[in-house]
Amino acid sequence: MLTAELVRATRRAGELKLSSLSGRTRERAFEIAEALLDTARAHVGRTRDELKEGLAASVFFEARERKLTLGLAKLVDDACEFSSESTLDPEAVRARLFELGTTVRRALGPAARFDRDQVLRQVAGELEVTPEQIEGALFADLKGAHVLTQVAPLSAAQLLERYAVAERQAVLLRAVRVTARVVCQPDGYRRLFRALKFRRLLFEVTKAESGGYQITLDGPYSLFDSVTKYGLNLALALPALEAAEELDLTAELRWGKAREKLTYRYQARGGGDGAGSGQVDELTAFVQAFERLGSDYQVAPSDRVLDLPGLGVVVPDLSFSRQGAEPIYLELLGFWSRDAVWRRVELARAGLPVKIVFAASSRLRVSEATLEDVDRAELYLFKGALSAKAVLTRLERLDSANRAK
Repeated sequence: MLTAELVRATRRAGELKLSSLSGRTRERAFEIAEALLDTARAHVGRTRDELKEGLAASVFFEARERKLTLGLAKLVDDACEFSSESTLDPEAVRARLFELGTTVRRALGPAARFDRDQVLRQVAGELEVTPEQIEGALFADLKGAHVLTQVAPLSAAQLLERYAVAERQAVLLRAVRVTARVVCQPDGYRRLFRALKFRRLLFEVTKAESGGYQITLDGPYSLFDSVTKYGLNLALALPALEAAEELDLTAELRWGKAREKLTYRYQARGGGDGAGSGQVDELTAFVQAFERLGSDYQVAPSDRVLDLPGLGVVVPDLSFSRQGAEPIYLELLGFWSRDAVWRRVELARAGLPVKIVFAASSRLRVSEATLEDVDRAELYLFKGALSAKAVLTRLERLDSANRAK
């Protein structure tokens, strides 16, 4: 992925406009992409530091091509796989060499010279390897010493396609708020909402007057902390948004060192490959733990989108069912913001057509008592990870006809 500093863009009338890759610029970008990919493939078996030097030397570019070249080089590096070839523990090797070297130095006579190779040979003998293997293991845990093992089978054209997406993703790293109107097939909406949840993003969904849904996502620059991590998740969610049949996206930005207020607009039609929706890690572990309880409830990923006229849209993560009872849903709200919790409290108080448990991190400093007087909703605050037993208790409470008011 690119950083915002590598984005090729201009500012015009309060808007950020990405510089297009067309005409001679695209031809030149294709040449640069081919040169960088050829260089990477020629460096298989060499270290990351050597690859970095090779990429830097493979293209001579003008000042106006700097961001383009560095951006493509970054994506080529992202397409590379590296590994540490040493089977020895670098820390243990360094510790033993330092220990033996110190002992040898102290035993030297006034005119004697320290023999580094002898120390290497002795440690190699102790570990039953060659001195060359000891030398190679010394700093094998450093990133720059990792060895390039494989380069993804990309063509120059495919790299340019990745570059176009990466620039749009990098713009979102500086977003305060993103508004996206999307039009999908029914199953497409569920996949999209699940993908946004998989990235643990803060978002609201409402019906769009012009058709489809409007998704309002909090941007990384709306948060007080976790800006980098959240921004990365937002950027990684872009392919899922672009998979919609129609996408009209507007992002409020804080751009550059001066954090200038700018607006970025982007439209896409026809959809793309998108991204797998997946499931949040916490939910995968929770489902396994819940099934081990052996309760009467069957748990499964939810496929419902709860459209509440005049209130908004709720996208549950899980559904719980048992014979003769109304299904109960669970939505994981994550830990980014208290506002997301309070918005759900407002929905619950306005009246929900389903029974639901809202799960949120206790770090958000809200009280479960907030929904004590609401019959069809529970607020569950968890520390660290979701508790299967705690959720089961809340399911049973929601199912109880004699639940205390």
